[in-house]
Amino acid sequence: MALTIVHYVLPPIVGALIGFTSDTLAIKMLFRPYKPKYFLGRQIPLTPGLFPKGQERFARKVAQMLTDKLLTPDEVHRIAQRLLTPERLEEGLRFALLYALGEYSDGRKRARLAVALGDILQEVFSESLPKWIDALSRSSASNKIFEQIFDQVAGSLRIEEAQAVRLAEWIEKNVFTPDRLRLALINLLTNQTIDTLDKEARERAQGGLWLVANVVGIKGPLSRFKSFCVEQPEAANELFTRFLAEAEVRERLTGALNGLSVQTLSMATVQDLKRQFVTSLTAALSAQGPGLSQRLGESIDWSRWAAEVLDRVVTSEKTLGWIDRIAEGSSRLLDRYLTRELEPLVMKFLPALGLEQMVITKICNTSPQELEAAIEQVARNELRAIPYVGMVLGFCVGLFEVFLITVVIPVG
Repeated sequence: MALTIVHYVLPPIVGALIGFTSDTLAIKMLFRPYKPKYFLGRQIPLTPGLFPKGQERFARKVAQMLTDKLLTPDEVHRIAQRLLTPERLEEGLRFALLYALGEYSDGRKRARLAVALGDILQEVFSESLPKWIDALSRSSASNKIFEQIFDQVAGSLRIEEAQAVRLAEWIEKNVFTPDRLRLALINLLTNQTIDTLDKEARERAQGGLWLVANVVGIKGPLSRFKSFCVEQPEAANELFTRFLAEAEVRERLTGALNGLSVQTLSMATVQDLKRQFVTSLTAALSAQGPGLSQRLGESIDWSRWAAEVLDRVVTSEKTLGWIDRIAEGSSRLLDRYLTRELEPLVMKFLPALGLEQMVITKICNTSPQELEAAIEQVARNELRAIPYVGMVLGFCVGLFEVFLITVVIPVG
């Protein structure tokens, strides 16, 4: 059979068509059909397309590559170190503070914040603070705190002249009163005490006093003086009044108290005072501290106080200067903390973020149409070139077929 021009032209054309059609169909079958097709109750092979059928496996591979190769803890640590510089931290804190200041320039928002802050403060003073005070009074640390308070406050305390005068006046009016002295003397001069004093006077007196003590004795005068104090209290009080005036008790107390301080006392006395101070303060704190703090918290209008503080902070011209200083100091503190704790934070942050599961969910929830459109948008030129490459290859195969027919295996 003689070869015609059809035998030379038809194989390359058919090969090119087959190459173009097969590659186009293969590209379409990557995504289509989007859902499985059935015939006579049985699923048709190769339905759905490659990507819709293996979308979950594809999602897991992408997520695994992202977390294992791209967003590793070391890489996130390096990124965080580059981003979280002291200057950026300070700028971020300043922006947050200025934004909050601008937000709460609105009176209604500031009022709501004041109510919330008032509730927090009331909670602290009414419920939390009493518990803290009770726990503090029961702990051994409170003794050390009170001892330090005594050393710092009482240790430097010194009574000045004006204070000594007022203190002497108070002692004279409330302690050394005629009536108190009379009652103290009556309680002191019991029969047993009088007998003891009389006996001691007889044994210890010398010279002329010995004669008086042994002949006259002091038992009788003391008994009569006691009776005088009991039976004539007004006259006795007048007598003690003249005695206190003549003895210049106030002036003597003023002189004794002037310049008095804990440092002038003996070490044993200071230690005893410190022990009594700590014991008394601990007992008072345990008994009255919780109740006092609770009553204090209930008696204060915390919302009003919080509103006044917020109004002053928001409207004050000094607030901007405070914000700069707060942002600068906080950024340094935060930078030191992140320098020490950034790597452990990253290790805890990545699993908690759930990037792998999030990527899997996002890809699985993406429809095949959207996935096809996304891939075509990224590799549109490459996908379009594949059918033409197949067409060229099919054309070349057709030429090779013509070569085989005409040269290698000639038709007889």
